[in-house]
Amino acid sequence: MTLLELIRRIQATRIVTPAQERQINDLLWQRSLSTTEYEAMQKLVTGIIAGEIQVISQMQRFGSKKELGNHRLQLA
Repeated sequence: MTLLELIRRIQATRIVTPAQERQINDLLWQRSLSTTEYEAMQKLVTGIIAGEIQVISQMQRFGSKKELGNHRLQLA
């Protein structure tokens, strides 16, 4: 799966799983980003910061009963 396909899938589901995080990391280390990939990554990060896309940590996924939502990243 390409980086753009992975980002599109995340944007469609609005959830980033630990497996997807690992895939993104692996893909980012393989080569330099194209302009299109860079812009897609910017939109993904912006969506995460805005709380529009939720990141499921291992703890939330397997060890906590907390529901997703209202867990927005707050910048100082």
